[in-house]
Amino acid sequence: MKKIKEKEIGLILKNQVIDTGPSEIIEKFLDVSEIENEKANSLVRIDINVIEYPLFTKNPRRKKNQIIRYFFNRDKEAYIQVNPTSGDCIPGEFEERVFIAILKIMRDKRYNNIFYTNTSEILYNMGISQTSFKSFYGKVAVALQRLSQTSYIFKNSLYSNKLKGIVDDKINTNIMNIRTISLKQASHEETEYFHDKRIKEIIKISISNHFYDNIIRKGYLVYDSQLLLNMESPITRALYMLINKLRFNRYDFKVLALSLIKKIPLSDDSKSIGRSIKSIERSCQELKKMDLIGDYRVLKNGKLIQSEFEFFFEERHNSLKQNYFFDDKNHFDNLIITHTDAGGLIDISISEDLKNVSPTDQMVETIMKNLPARAKELKTMPKAIKDAIRQYGFDYVKLVAEYMRSQKVGNIRSYFMQALNKGWADDYISKDKIPSDKNSIQELKLFSDEDLNKSKERESLYSNYLGLSDDERLKIEETVYIEYIKTCGMEGKAQKIAFKAGKELMIKEYLLKNHTFEEKYNLTVEPDLDIKTNIFIKKEYENISNFQMELLDVLESMDSNNQVKILKIVSASKYFDALIGNKHIKIEYVENGESSIEIIGK
Repeated sequence: MKKIKEKEIGLILKNQVIDTGPSEIIEKFLDVSEIENEKANSLVRIDINVIEYPLFTKNPRRKKNQIIRYFFNRDKEAYIQVNPTSGDCIPGEFEERVFIAILKIMRDKRYNNIFYTNTSEILYNMGISQTSFKSFYGKVAVALQRLSQTSYIFKNSLYSNKLKGIVDDKINTNIMNIRTISLKQASHEETEYFHDKRIKEIIKISISNHFYDNIIRKGYLVYDSQLLLNMESPITRALYMLINKLRFNRYDFKVLALSLIKKIPLSDDSKSIGRSIKSIERSCQELKKMDLIGDYRVLKNGKLIQSEFEFFFEERHNSLKQNYFFDDKNHFDNLIITHTDAGGLIDISISEDLKNVSPTDQMVETIMKNLPARAKELKTMPKAIKDAIRQYGFDYVKLVAEYMRSQKVGNIRSYFMQALNKGWADDYISKDKIPSDKNSIQELKLFSDEDLNKSKERESLYSNYLGLSDDERLKIEETVYIEYIKTCGMEGKAQKIAFKAGKELMIKEYLLKNHTFEEKYNLTVEPDLDIKTNIFIKKEYENISNFQMELLDVLESMDSNNQVKILKIVSASKYFDALIGNKHIKIEYVENGESSIEIIGK
């Protein structure tokens, strides 16, 4: 523990100020080495980047033209820079409240990325009394302008669920785009928003793609907007969102006080760190009074800078968090969202937990052993490996390392990066190294072993399959791919390569279990459970929440009300066994043991 602290503390550097004339840039180093509802209709999805990073300052004394840059390492390879518009300051606490209200309005507008609202609707969703609306109109207008015109530069730091990791690039984006429209400026379709004669202007809003993609996919966490907005202190709000993300579903966890100070963010210089810790303590007391945490304690490990916060939670806190997730998903699943990806197979997002893409020291050590021996001499390799795991996934990086060991490699780090970027190891992986860890298709055996007695029937079915139209073949291939990804428990480059390599065999096994060529592959079954194949999943889960998330993915074609009923039964009894439609569903969760999900045709 002591070594870890010394390493973290060693990354703390003093803020640097660069004078660029009319603008003042403040650089702050964030010593964070890893990207780590009372009423259902008040739930909002908040992008992981908004939770994890200080996109809204907590400093009430902001300066105009002050640019803040937050670094994540000493070599400045990863950072976030917040640039205000000329003559203005960066977004603060009020802008954060407006943003939360806008997320709530977007939810009410069926998660469309382009939607219309007005200032009164924003104030209502902020919880402002109607008698006070007039005094806030100007302030909201300024906040909206600030939210749309402030630019954020993410260098090797923006999390993207679409890519399942950190974008290894420099991204310049704002949070949202707005346009204020009067009745005279409104198009024919927009005039309907002026039926209420009191409305003089409407606001057209679109959330920027990088944030919207995470909200539509699984790069978000769910919070109660009313609960967040009722918190008087922005520090309490930031702390609550942050610790809920960091703990996942653990009942207790420790975090370095300095890490919280950096991420909220609060003042971190040697003279202010004590006051910042006391500010966090006050927020902890508030969260405890609101029953949002069970308890907390401050661990003073010698020097003040080494202090830690330890948080404690109970089952009710996990239940509340799960209820938020399921209630929000049920609402979302009932919507029709026109948001698709161009080309290729449909995108499957399996895991919401960022732990699945966050590298550990053990992962780095495993990959280092697979690389040529000289890799251990390179001080930059551990960071390169961690960045690779975030972007490509552990399994794929491990196999690329194995491939490199069989090659004559000169510059190891350069070769490693190019092999990942250009797919040099793909042929090696697809021919010899289809993943066979506990989450892979080999272990879970979604498809049965080769049966010689059925080989002729299998080949005949596959011949008929090849005679189908392109659309019919693609529909079957997508179905098989979905089943495969659900079985793997994640979707990464290694899984895609493995599927490509074994696709023909997987399709043959699927056809053997589901063939009805007389009906020209009519894939529809019982409307309440549109699952095309038998499913057998047996594996260990870290906790019941991970099990429930996988179960939810398996049952995603089922009516949302039935999903909720099954999930609640499994949560209470850890067991479910019933016939639904033409399928026999048997579910069993075993703590610290092998759990199972079985769906079998009658």
